[in-house]
Order: sequence, then C-alpha cells, then structure tokens
Amino acid sequence: MLLAARRPFLLLLTAVLVASVLSAAGPAEARGSADKYRPGRVYRGDFPDPQVLRVGHQYFAYATSTGRRNLPVLRSRDARIWRARGAGPRNPSGDALVRVARWARGVKGRHGRVRGTVWAPTVTRLGQRRYVLAYATRVARPHARRGRMCVSVATGRTPVGPFVDRSRRPLVCPRAGAIDPQVYLAPHGRPWLLWKVDSRPSRLLTRPMAYRATRFMRGTHALTLARVKQRWEGRTIENPGMIRYRGRYYLFYSGNRYASSRYAIGYLICRSVRGGCHRPRKRPLIASHGRIAGPGGAAPFVDTAGRLRLAYHAWRRGKVGYTEGRVCTRRPAACGQRRLYVATVRPGRHGVLRVVARH
Repeated sequence: MLLAARRPFLLLLTAVLVASVLSAAGPAEARGSADKYRPGRVYRGDFPDPQVLRVGHQYFAYATSTGRRNLPVLRSRDARIWRARGAGPRNPSGDALVRVARWARGVKGRHGRVRGTVWAPTVTRLGQRRYVLAYATRVARPHARRGRMCVSVATGRTPVGPFVDRSRRPLVCPRAGAIDPQVYLAPHGRPWLLWKVDSRPSRLLTRPMAYRATRFMRGTHALTLARVKQRWEGRTIENPGMIRYRGRYYLFYSGNRYASSRYAIGYLICRSVRGGCHRPRKRPLIASHGRIAGPGGAAPFVDTAGRLRLAYHAWRRGKVGYTEGRVCTRRPAACGQRRLYVATVRPGRHGVLRVVARH
C-alpha cells in the first residue's frame, strides 16, 4: 500500500527533473519545427535571431539555439536555399559550438558536448583562418542570480567552426544582464563589440576591442549608441547590427516585445562606430505585413552583387509566440516559429533606406 501510494509521487518527481534538465539545456527544447534539423539537409524551421556572414561566394547563417544544437549553422550559395552544417565522426551532431563557456550553465551530453543556452550569436571574420563568435549565455550559479545572461566570445578557424570558448569569465556581465552581441570590424581594422543592456528601458552600447577580439582594448569604456525613443519601440530596443555601406554607418535594431506582432525592425544612421546616431524615420523599416508577424533580429550583410541585404526572423500570422509542451511534438507545423527571411534594401536620398525585395 505504501509503495503504491508513493509511485505517483515518484513519477511526478521524475517528470519534474526531466523538465528541469531540458529547460537548462536551452530555450529551443520546447519548440516545434516543421523541418527537423539534420546535418547536410535543407532546413526551413525555427531559426531565431539570425546572422548571415558571406565568405567568397558562400553564405553562412547562425541563430539562437535550435534543433538541439548550441550553435546551428546553415550554408547557402544563393541566400535562399539553406542546408544545415555537416557532421563527422568527431562531431556527429554537427554543432558548431560543442561546449559552452566553462562559467555558463550547461548540461553534459554525449561525445563531449556541453549544451547550454546560446542567444543571438554572430560570427565575424578577422583573418584568413580566424573567425570570432560572440554570443550570450546564462551564467551558472552561484556566480550570478538565476537567469542572468552575459556575453562571451569563442574562436574558430572556419566559418562553420567548431568554435572553442576558452574564457574563464564573461566578457560583458552587468547586473541587469547583457545579450545580442556583435563584433563589428571597423574600416581601420579595429574590432568593436556592440551589445544590449538587458534593462527596462534598454540601451545599445559599444566598446573597442583588442585586435584578436577576445578582450576589450585597455583604457576604454562603453559608449551609448542608442536608447528607446520612438513609440513603436515600446520599452525595448535590441539586436544591434552595424554595417558601413556606401560611406554611411547603418545600425539596425529590433523594437518592442519579441513575442508580439508589434515587434519590428528599425535603423539609425551613425557618424561612426563610436556613435552620433539618429533615426531617419519615425516608423519601422520592416513591420508585420501579409503572412508574417513580428519581424526582428535583423542582421545586415552585402551579397555577391554588392546589394545590402537584411537577414531577419518573423512569426507567421496567427502563430505568434512559442507553445510549451508536447503539442509541438505532435503537430509542429501548428506551433509558433521564428523562420529565416532575407530582404534587400536600398539607400536613397540622404541615405534613407527602403525595402525593394523580400523572401
């Protein structure tokens, strides 16, 4: 009788423990995907906070953890059809970041993997065989309060990694937390780190780095690039993405709540990477329209034809926000997903941008 009475309790306890492990592994575990993320296969599923890096005639896309990978990577030759990074005997999962930072909260898995939370990663090419990955991840207790996100960097020899994080402490870790990092390589060759202070209202900051982009330049401090200003932004601006195009510095960002149809993409024109930014328009550059809702996470790049492109994610209309639980496993297509889109934008008078193509 006693054993029978305890059995439901033990089953409930087991379920709770399993759920806690999955939640520690990252936010992607509760997401459904109409396409499974399989190494070498075409992928069209959940791919939030995308960034695209062009190397020669190939494009590489990176995103927040999905498909049970810390760092999912897609490859394309036309920025339309994307295939998941391949795998091999040493890395059968095809994960481009096999282990998160030692100070981060993670769960050990097979083949030496340590899975954790990886948000809004960006990869920057600094040399022929030097690529730097910047990402945000959760700090393990007792070093910080639960849920705090901080910024780290890792390095690799190819655009698909594997990237290795040798840091002993976060690069950026304010009390409010920091997310959405980008290593921007300025025209004179100096790398700068851009990021969001995860406060309300939020701010976008930048600071110069040493040339290897694993630490900040000594004697420097963070500079504010932008604060919340326009009504459509709500109390949040995030996902900074800077690029210099046709002599102007453009800083793209997202505004409002990410899990809403009010989320949208805006931009600023800056005097330099150090700041002096202004908003050239009073409304978003890309907002909810047609069949897509809540576009955000815009990341600029220049394609092989010299056109300015924006990689971004968006929900589908009527399916905004992630659904927790098994329903996504049974009917993944019915769940909310932030899919990858690429737009073409063109500057006009005074550098003001307009969208000329989307797909």
